[in-house]
Amino acid sequence: MSTTISIPETPSPSLRVRWIDVAKGIGIILVSFGHIRNGNGQSVWLPELNSAINIVYLFHMPLFFFLGGLTFSSRRPFPEFLKVKAKTLLVPYYIFSLYFLAKPIAALFSPSLVDSIQANQDYAANIGMQFYNILINGSALWFLWAYFIGELIVYPLSKLLSSHWQYSICGLVLIAGSTTFASCFPSVTLPFCMVKGVEVAGYILIGLTCKQFLSHVHRKPSLLISAVLFALLIGTASLAAHIEQRGWRITCNTVGAFIGVAMAVCLSIAIYHNGVLEHIGRHSLSFYVVNAFTLNVGKIVFFKLLDIESTSASPLMQWIYGILLTVFCLALLWVEDIIIRTLIPWSVGLERNRHPQQENDTI
Repeated sequence: MSTTISIPETPSPSLRVRWIDVAKGIGIILVSFGHIRNGNGQSVWLPELNSAINIVYLFHMPLFFFLGGLTFSSRRPFPEFLKVKAKTLLVPYYIFSLYFLAKPIAALFSPSLVDSIQANQDYAANIGMQFYNILINGSALWFLWAYFIGELIVYPLSKLLSSHWQYSICGLVLIAGSTTFASCFPSVTLPFCMVKGVEVAGYILIGLTCKQFLSHVHRKPSLLISAVLFALLIGTASLAAHIEQRGWRITCNTVGAFIGVAMAVCLSIAIYHNGVLEHIGRHSLSFYVVNAFTLNVGKIVFFKLLDIESTSASPLMQWIYGILLTVFCLALLWVEDIIIRTLIPWSVGLERNRHPQQENDTI
């Protein structure tokens, strides 16, 4: 069965492309799976999943950036564009980043609570710097600030650039520039995720480049292509893990990100329609903003309340625990999404007078 894909300039409930929502749903599942790892980047509870999570982290956020390029529109006048993006990205950032502000405060008054989730991070130390990082640097739900900066960069570029070659070359330059800066100056942190925002802009431009091409992709070969790309992704990630030279390792990881994005896109086109994935994809913003909190709740339930001994379990059992934990947390996120859209829809940039199930995220 072949499918001709028409990607609208602005997503709406009646014009949404199903496979894009499927891709976003897959992305949210990968985000949830990745949040099994906590603290300073270690898989404390399920160490056998660490390698798989490393692979997920190569491409799951670039996937969202790329998909944003497929639906990006600069038709609105810039003041209106800025207002809409601030409403749908910055308001959620500062509302739901309160959770991250609560952790250093909680550490001051109840260290045992933080220890219960094995955060491996001293939240009580340098509390002022942690507040600065969250409020100014955008280090909490960093995706939202980076996406905001990325779209601001793309807005004028989309009016200046006139060909797919210009989009793709500019996108690659932005990605390379951001990656190089982060590699050469790892201790330099610009406010509001500006460096990451440049990278986001690059992926959005690549998405804009691929919009017309993807409208002619067929479903049947997409599944086979995604399988081949999956094998390439595993090989690239394995190669990167054994490269000692930092520059080449980062280059290899960047290639892996492109391969992973292409794999997820091909898989989503092959699936094309799935009610659960589409729902998660349409509501990806609310599933994202409470994701870290929900995964911490899930880990407390699994490994504290249920007293599951996971660290010494076999690799197979750790995978089973990881999948069950991810599914459990996705169920919690589904309920939280309904609550958010019913009681505080403004917190994710939505209007209160619309039915929760009719609302759709723009990220």
